[in-house]
Amino acid sequence: MAESRLIQSVARALSILELYDSSTKELSVTEIANLLDLSKSTAFSLINTLAQKGYLEQNPRDSRYSLGLKLLRLGGHVHKHNILVRRAKPFLEQLVQEFSETVHLTVERNGMVVYIDKIRGERAIFMQSEIGAANPMYCTAVGKCLLAFMPEAKRERLLKQVEPQLLRRGPNTITNIDELREELESIRQRGISIDDEEHAPGLMCIAAPVHTQDGEVVASVSISGAKAGISSKMLAEISERIVWAAQQISAAI
Repeated sequence: MAESRLIQSVARALSILELYDSSTKELSVTEIANLLDLSKSTAFSLINTLAQKGYLEQNPRDSRYSLGLKLLRLGGHVHKHNILVRRAKPFLEQLVQEFSETVHLTVERNGMVVYIDKIRGERAIFMQSEIGAANPMYCTAVGKCLLAFMPEAKRERLLKQVEPQLLRRGPNTITNIDELREELESIRQRGISIDDEEHAPGLMCIAAPVHTQDGEVVASVSISGAKAGISSKMLAEISERIVWAAQQISAAI
């Protein structure tokens, strides 16, 4: 939609909600006004409306605001009714039963990889991959998988956007755009994507693409775990099964 057709008050209200992420729990009216370059009176009116509708909640001790339970309910509805999540769930659960590691289902949105489902296994280590959270594509197995198999024109557009932001996150993060292009070509040839301590130290992730009947890649599925616990033999087994799961999900959708 063109910028001129946006309803400013709605856009501003949504921008307030988007300020909250995994590291931001509460914000004051002044903080929100400063972050969005709004007057305090405008910020207060928007915050008050969101609070009355249940999208924000005020802490009575310090008058700071956090996300409201209404969002949790709406998010649950999205997760429950999303057809991709529903069709993929049995295969994700089977992978967790087989390997006892964390399994993810992801999609690309606005140049980021977004987690739309996650199941933790018994052996799972802690990972910052909550449902609805977004991560960079260039340093995650799921993100590189989506990049590798998307149409070339879109991939090149996203690579141009990400090139100035190729920051090192783990000991093996790819920070050179030409090396990243070579990696994506290797992924297309292998059919799987591997994050070997690229997103975080000690973490390994293996991903495969989910596609529609006409070949469009719409998601990626992955298994993640501690690198120390994934032997060469186990890596081969996971790679085989993650491809199988991606194929089953592709057929199911």
